[in-house]
Amino acid sequence: MEFNFIHKDHECDKDLFFGPIVSEDEFISLEDNWTMANIVCEAKIFPSLSQARKNGYDKKIPDGFTDIKIGKLKHRIVILNCF
Repeated sequence: MEFNFIHKDHECDKDLFFGPIVSEDEFISLEDNWTMANIVCEAKIFPSLSQARKNGYDKKIPDGFTDIKIGKLKHRIVILNCF
């Protein structure tokens, strides 16, 4: 599965980084106070924030464009977090 996350202030950069958009439903907006635990929880990799934190995902979201695979099923997480 693939999950796309973009910071709410950079909606205009979607086409530049992700290509032509098929559906707006493909994106999840990042909030200012989120960590990687919030992302893996939204992607349904872990059932709760506390479980994600216990597994080491209580880290800052990387700045810029990030494309990673997480978990046993290798879920693809794509993040655009420009500041």
